[in-house]
Amino acid sequence: MEERVTVRQGMQPNFGGVLVGIVKIGFTGGAPAIQVWIRAGGQERKQAFREGQSVVLPGAGTLRFDSIRPADGERTASADLTYAS
Repeated sequence: MEERVTVRQGMQPNFGGVLVGIVKIGFTGGAPAIQVWIRAGGQERKQAFREGQSVVLPGAGTLRFDSIRPADGERTASADLTYAS
């Protein structure tokens, strides 16, 4: 089963019991990137991703970073993610 969500900086969605904090949406090395905290089972880690990358959430499924849109003069930063359990 897949679930697609749009997130903004500061949100903390929960995917299969794993909390994913959206720390920063911006640019790294000139490319759109997103930095997240992944919290599960008393452990946490901070990690950065680019469009198309994915991460296995401990005991929950896979989270893919489909599109990342840094803020510009007219819109706030956001990203589209797909969670597959």
